[in-house]
Formats: sequence, structure tokens, C-alpha cells
Amino acid sequence: MVDLFARVLLAAVFLAAFAGKVRGRQVFAEFRDSVAAVAPRLPARPVAVAILAGEAVAVVLLAVPGTRLGYAAVIALLAVFCGGVLLAVHGGKPVRCRCFGADGDVLGPRHLVRNGALIAVALAGAFVTTPASWEEPLTLLTIAVVLLAVVVALHVLFTYGLVAKVRELQENSGPPRNTNLPQPGTVIRPFSIVDTDGIAFTDADLDGPVQVGFFSVGCGPCRTLSDALLADPPAARFVSVVDGDPSDPEGTARLAEKVSGLGRVAVVGTDDPVLSAFGVMAYPTLVHTHGGVVTASGIRLGDFAESADVPAPVA
Repeated sequence: MVDLFARVLLAAVFLAAFAGKVRGRQVFAEFRDSVAAVAPRLPARPVAVAILAGEAVAVVLLAVPGTRLGYAAVIALLAVFCGGVLLAVHGGKPVRCRCFGADGDVLGPRHLVRNGALIAVALAGAFVTTPASWEEPLTLLTIAVVLLAVVVALHVLFTYGLVAKVRELQENSGPPRNTNLPQPGTVIRPFSIVDTDGIAFTDADLDGPVQVGFFSVGCGPCRTLSDALLADPPAARFVSVVDGDPSDPEGTARLAEKVSGLGRVAVVGTDDPVLSAFGVMAYPTLVHTHGGVVTASGIRLGDFAESADVPAPVA
């Protein structure tokens, strides 16, 4: 009975250790890196693969009744693990345990105790009682339990990987956000410009919902966006910031006059601080603000309609 208990327990532990390390590339890479940290002079990847192979072989041998080879494999692996723990402890290396693939505690005395307890179980199973034979009914039950444990563990790992993949797809299913645009939640830094009527427009004027459009002379997309805005003027306060072209004053005047139908207009230079205050890096850029904070941004009206995670434009 002791033999059967030891085989099932050790097979379950080593199966969990093996499956935990191979459930993903990143998990295996972390295990490989832990091997490199403990024994930097050894080739990390081959050693990591050898350990995985040893764990798999140990599980298979433990499922074979009438032989003590499974116990021998377990004891050899646990001895190697104990040596790795001692190297990490005496070397003063804060290496985390990747025994089961998860982010465990830093290797220390508790891991030596755990491995020692498993070695004791293996010794008890190997020498306390006579190994079970194929003819014993309980042997078939043990094999069935081990096989069932393998199937259940693989099923759980498959489900875990499937759920993780679904979550990853859900997180990446939203529309790609242009990192060159002012990001929602950004607080607009202090600025001050003067509009075409000689009235100052500063960050203090962003006390409520305000839409600010940034346009440039000779910019085709700017014409498209301004046409769309003029076709359906926003009800909220709108301020147009025009990047003037000193070499084309007539073009600058035409663009300023055109967007004046939306609200206030300010003509600025290419390096005006208002651009950095809003985080504008390209033209056109349409920024929705409320209380001095960016709530949405885009380069065309369709950006806001397609985004489910940003506030809709104020109608």
C-alpha cells in the first residue's frame, strides 16, 4: 500500500512540475533562465530540456509496477534539485523557484525541506514494502488513477492556455491606438495663445467640454477633416489652431477663414508651445477635452465612432 501511495503522489508532483514548465514558451524561458542563474557555467537550454525529459521519464517509470526505476529517477532528480538550491543559497543569488513553472519564492531552506520530504517518500515506497506486481488488483487501480490524473492535468492546462489566449485576444481586439496622438487621460499643460480677434486663449479656458482642432496649411487630410466638421458643426465650444506658413500668407488666411466657421481661430508658428502642451505631433489632430483633460483624440471623425473605449464627440 505504501508503494502505491508513493507512486501516485510522486507521479502527480512530477507531472505537475513537467506540465507547468511546458505550458508556454515564456514559462519555459523563465525556467531556463533560472537554470542559467543557478549554474551559469552549464548550457542552460540543454540542462533545462534534460530536466524536463527526466521528469517525464520519472512519471512513466512510476506508472510501471514491479520496478523501482521510477523511484531511482525521482531520487536522482531531487538530489540535483537540492544541489541547485544549495548553489543558489551559498552563492547569495536571489533565484526564484520555477519548479512548477510559476513565479515561486526565492530558493531557500524550505525548498530543501520539500525535496527532502519527497526523497523520503521515494525511499519509503522503494524499500518499505515489496513493489506491486501486475497481478495485484490495486496495481491496475493505481495505473488507472495515474492515467486519469495525467488526462485531467492536461485538460486543466489546455483550458488554462485557452482562457489565457481568449483574454489576450480580447485585450487586443480593440482598435489600435495611435501613440502619436494625445492619449485620453492626459492633463493639458499650461499654454497661452492669442486668437485672430486678439483675445487670449489659455488652459484656463478648458473649464468644460472644448474641442480643439489642429490644422496646417497645405495639408490634404486637414481639408478633409475641416470639411467634415463644417458639414456637421459641433455644438460644444470649438477652437481651431492653425499652423501658419510664413511663405504662404494667403493660404494661411484662407485656412483660418475657413475654420472660423467652427469657432475661435488662432494662428501659431511651427514650434509654438501650445503644440507640446496638447501633445500634438502631426496634422490634423482633433482633441476632445473636458476640464483640461484629454477625453479623446483622432485624425478624422471616424476615429471616434470606431472607438468603443473613448467618449463620443460632443454633439
